[in-house]
Amino acid sequence: MSVDVIGALYKDDGEHLTGWHVNVTPDMVTAELEPFVVTPSRLRRVWAGDDPVEPEITVALRFADEAEALSFFPPEA
Repeated sequence: MSVDVIGALYKDDGEHLTGWHVNVTPDMVTAELEPFVVTPSRLRRVWAGDDPVEPEITVALRFADEAEALSFFPPEA
């Protein structure tokens, strides 16, 4: 499973960006996750070797909050 839970993100001025952020690889994107896919102009974190401006192996997801993200990606026990 290729999941990178980022969590909260902030602008350079400290302002909180809305939502809870998670990156996944394209093979992880299901019909259930499609509504959460976002395409920022530049990703802050990408999978090793990927391009932050034109990512090929990093898909950014934004959930309303941590609880919503955890419903899709529960922590491993």
